[in-house]
Amino acid sequence: MSLTLDGLSVRVGDRLLLKNLSLSVAPNEVVALIGSSGSGKSLTAAAITGSLPGSARATGHLEIQGQDVPLATRFRPGLAVVRQDSLTALHPLVRIGRQLVPVLLRSGAATTRAAAMSLAASTLGDVGFADPLRVLQSFPMELSGGQRQRVCIVQALACRASFLVADEPTTALDVVSRQLVLSALRKAADAGAGILLITHDVAAAASLCSRAVVIDDGTVVDQGSFAHLAGSTAHPHACALMGSAGDAAARGSIAAV
Repeated sequence: MSLTLDGLSVRVGDRLLLKNLSLSVAPNEVVALIGSSGSGKSLTAAAITGSLPGSARATGHLEIQGQDVPLATRFRPGLAVVRQDSLTALHPLVRIGRQLVPVLLRSGAATTRAAAMSLAASTLGDVGFADPLRVLQSFPMELSGGQRQRVCIVQALACRASFLVADEPTTALDVVSRQLVLSALRKAADAGAGILLITHDVAAAASLCSRAVVIDDGTVVDQGSFAHLAGSTAHPHACALMGSAGDAAARGSIAAV
């Protein structure tokens, strides 16, 4: 049972921004949606997660675990989201523990608040926190961007969703935080989740994902393994993305994960 998007088109007013876009993600699979800024990656994420702006009109077909999901609704069964801006994803005036515990209770991962707090601490430890009890007592602004992003991943995992959509989860993070976020996503996939990683960071995608879908100007122009996308038969835009990632790595601005 996969997450399947077929023939997605999104129009805002007279502008057609996404054009007949299709992709799929299987359980345990991590798929990248890559493209340059303005290519339509985040708009695709918004369509999949039910967060398109009110002015947008979407057509196409979305299926999650064999269940048809109307694009016009906000409800997405079996799907959790890791958003790009961790400050807006977390309530700034509520301690982390009080944000994670209710999610664990609703999902059935824990049956008491004490058990939920213990599980939250354990899961924070799994994604690299050496002091999870301190994190649970912290407000979001007391954590770094990378720490908040890992909390958001824990929150998404707490939903026990079959699929995660991670929209630019490594943007503006330092190298260490970036590695920890990617490691947390890998653990989620190893535990059975299917993940769609939406990113402009091709090196990060290649380190984590089994394959990639390349989008340009709202259209899928190529897809396949990273070996294919770097090869002579790939679309020119895919080759350019892979080349720019290689140039950045050579300059030392991208660390291997």
